Amino acid sequence: MSVGGAKDIVEKTPKWESELWSYVGSGNGAHCPIYDHCQLRQEGGWCADDNKERLSQLADAKRPRSASYDFIDSGASCRITQMVERLAQKYLKEGGVHCPPVSTGLLSLADKQHTIETRLLPLKVYHGAIWHLREGWVIQLKDDAAPASKRFTLFHEAFHILAHCGTAPAFSKRGSLQGSFNELLADYFAVCILMPREWVKEKWAEVKDLDKMAEIFDVPKSAMCIRLKRLGLT
Repeated sequence: MSVGGAKDIVEKTPKWESELWSYVGSGNGAHCPIYDHCQLRQEGGWCADDNKERLSQLADAKRPRSASYDFIDSGASCRITQMVERLAQKYLKEGGVHCPPVSTGLLSLADKQHTIETRLLPLKVYHGAIWHLREGWVIQLKDDAAPASKRFTLFHEAFHILAHCGTAPAFSKRGSLQGSFNELLADYFAVCILMPREWVKEKWAEVKDLDKMAEIFDVPKSAMCIRLKRLGLT
């Protein structure tokens, strides 16, 4: 690639997105890279990193109970999660998606230079995993997972692809390590792209029913419950 071509790519990357990948690339993946100097946390705000284990467990809940989600605060989001939500909004806009449910065809935008193939396998530990091959990407999904769960996992893995393209970490396989901060970010990206906050607020005002909301957005009920809690709607 020419110097001019590389320069054009750099110039097309928004400053906030470069900042996001800088944080993701500089951290160890297990904890929030700005944890020690996060202004929100220092002011007593709700910290996702402090609650990542509980969030990870609830994300897999098959029969969500509202009381189990009461620890989730509807206050402000930290800088990194704000940028992850902005990233989701960017790809929704680029894909021309304006209403739920979000098409999985949007996945192709995660890496426009390479193919992204999906394979169903009898995975035992993870809901999904990705392999970075020479010719492109392979996303493995648990074959017996519910369709809504597969959709959520697809966009979870899409975040890892975006992170790889944005920070160029060297790896061949990425699985879902329970509780790590990067997995939390990937979950949050899936939440934001499948359940944009304004859409959720608008539909919740109409239906006020968790099951119906999960059906409209074609997402797991546990994921919808987390989104509603974070938005202060339940």
